Amino acid sequence: MTETNKKLHSYLLSNIDQYDVDFVIPRLGVDIPVGIDPFLLFKSRDPWLKEIHRTLVDFFNEGIRSVYRNKHHDPHSVFDFPEPPEVGLGYSKNSKRGSGVTNNLSSLIINTLKAAPELQERGIRHIEEMQLLSIGIGPDRISDITVNVLKTALIDYTQRQCELWDIKLTKDVPVQHVLDLERQEWFDGYYNLPISPIDRTPIILVPRRIVRALPWINYDDFVKTEFAAYLRAKQTKRNFGKKILMPKASKKEVTEISCREIERVDRYIAKKEASARDAQPSCEYLGDRSLNEQAELLEKRLQNLPLGKESAHQFQQLVLEILNYLFNPELIDGRLEVRTIDGTERRDIIFTNDSDETFWSYLRTEHSSILLMFEAKNKMSVSNNDVAQVATYLGDRIGRIGFIVMRSRVAEAQTRKAFSVYNDSHPRKVILFINDEDLKYMLSVRCQGGNPMKYLQKIYRDFRTTVQ
Repeated sequence: MTETNKKLHSYLLSNIDQYDVDFVIPRLGVDIPVGIDPFLLFKSRDPWLKEIHRTLVDFFNEGIRSVYRNKHHDPHSVFDFPEPPEVGLGYSKNSKRGSGVTNNLSSLIINTLKAAPELQERGIRHIEEMQLLSIGIGPDRISDITVNVLKTALIDYTQRQCELWDIKLTKDVPVQHVLDLERQEWFDGYYNLPISPIDRTPIILVPRRIVRALPWINYDDFVKTEFAAYLRAKQTKRNFGKKILMPKASKKEVTEISCREIERVDRYIAKKEASARDAQPSCEYLGDRSLNEQAELLEKRLQNLPLGKESAHQFQQLVLEILNYLFNPELIDGRLEVRTIDGTERRDIIFTNDSDETFWSYLRTEHSSILLMFEAKNKMSVSNNDVAQVATYLGDRIGRIGFIVMRSRVAEAQTRKAFSVYNDSHPRKVILFINDEDLKYMLSVRCQGGNPMKYLQKIYRDFRTTVQ
């Protein structure tokens, strides 16, 4: 990590690593070589991510309809997607400003739509299709379009994360080119956001779960799969079944054919949707500190954290960091929620279960757990009342499995209480216990490249086999 990026890291977060948070920590002056992949929004089980994907596609399709039904006097103002330096993502090596082709992008989109009349009729399902139909649109432009349309959603996310991690917000920071979803118009606004300590420009945070080095739907993959099959069939027919060396098509040739024969794009998109499970966020950018170093730091902080109510909030925050380190991007958007009766402390940690892995998927189905709750108790032992309290939280809203994170091994009385909750509830509610030693073991598994999920799976299996 360079000295300037250390400064930004320290400015945003003290003693917190990239592995410990849900968002991509930006770098000073340079882009991180990833972009937002809209497909990761599309495939997500998180209602918020799915909703903003619908917003993105609906806006683009409404733009297509308004332009080609002559409802808008200036089509370039509809498809106006300048490069957004606020997020710090992209492929520019020397700055966060990119190459500055804003006006060109709107022309590329409009010219592409003119060349593909079928696209005007059917609209798009994924904005990534534009890479396959336009010679000048690539992965970076897809990310730019996404950020522009979803900027208000990303600002809301940034403000939530800043509250969660105590990141300083500056009032009324000017932000250019924000979409008014109601009026379908662009405007410049003022928002409470963190700012760069170097040039005082706004910083907008992006969830780690939705970034990839290349979009799942991308031009190179399209050429290697769907279009390569088209060329082979064409050459075979032309040469009466003889095998010949297949010529390499230029992007101009590929996009012209794709615009004329849009069904090739449809076929490719269908295949990519069918293999959505394999579409995972990129992790290559995740900091210079090794997994081992971060695990050791988290374990040391856990070991040194005193017991008691005075340190309860610090324990909750540390548990959130550890769970992010262990399970992000399988469990995402971890939040501290629900204040105690006197309003002084927040108690529940809630994650969205957005995983394709078998165990997490099983919990989502078996226990209706799109959300997973971790109750952090900074004490050596919990009471039956603590277990009963967690049981009352479980239900339709957050699912029927929850975890109590405590400092030492659970006593037999509380284990029996959890069994009683399971046997007396219909549908069944499962309450599992995690202690310091469990957390330390999972940290060691993670830093060695293993999957700590399997340890939680063992705790779950032990519960189910014992309770019966």
